[in-house]
Amino acid sequence: MRTIILLALIGAAVAVPRSVTRIVGGSPTTVETYPYMANMQFLWWGIFWGLGCGGSLVTRNTVVSASHCFIGDRPSQWRVLLGTSLASSGGTTHAVREIVLHPQYIHRTLDNDIAIIRLSNPAVYSSSIQPVRIAGANYNVPDGAVVTAIGWGALSHGGPSPQQLQHVDVNIINHQLCVERYAFLKTRPGFENWPDITENMLCAGILNVGGKDACQGDSGGPLAHQGDILVGVTSWGYRCADPFYPGVNARVSRFTDWIATNA
Repeated sequence: MRTIILLALIGAAVAVPRSVTRIVGGSPTTVETYPYMANMQFLWWGIFWGLGCGGSLVTRNTVVSASHCFIGDRPSQWRVLLGTSLASSGGTTHAVREIVLHPQYIHRTLDNDIAIIRLSNPAVYSSSIQPVRIAGANYNVPDGAVVTAIGWGALSHGGPSPQQLQHVDVNIINHQLCVERYAFLKTRPGFENWPDITENMLCAGILNVGGKDACQGDSGGPLAHQGDILVGVTSWGYRCADPFYPGVNARVSRFTDWIATNA
């Protein structure tokens, strides 16, 4: 059974290391296609604003993103651009009032990698600014289903980032297979302390082919099913678009109640 929870009546629509995450192999798109897309900008070195992470608007006052983006930061170090297809300009600017990390987030393991960002000034809905739907607790996306990663992250591992918003279709990867592949990675020299895949994580990619994925700068951004149902929050992975190791996301259906309570 699939459920999508819509909390519009209470203001929330319900249907996770800054450089850990890792769009590769995608194509340009516009914010009108994904009007919930949030550009999370960090005040780099206290001098200039630039892309730090992605996010998804869930109410007029709140954005869902990844905890690892904000660990140790003050709200004044972040701002949110809404309603823009560009990485560094356009749209409306919103100061951040409060950063709410998931109380069980563990930075070392990247488990429970989800956060709520509360805005100082509310969003005004338009054709380019709308809330996403959040997957309900029983919303299960089957293995192989097509989902879409969206963001302004690097176009290749360690490569340049675009100005224009990008999107890419990938597939849900069997959870146990993802567990086993990352367990194998941990047997390799230098990777012993990498995170384990937990039930709070959702893996996606092009299995045994690669070439499509989220990348650096996409952290916290949406993994969407059927266009506007948030099923994952971009979190981490081995390099970008690797054929053997899928990208890893926070599994939104595990956090539906927490999002609804805090949004």
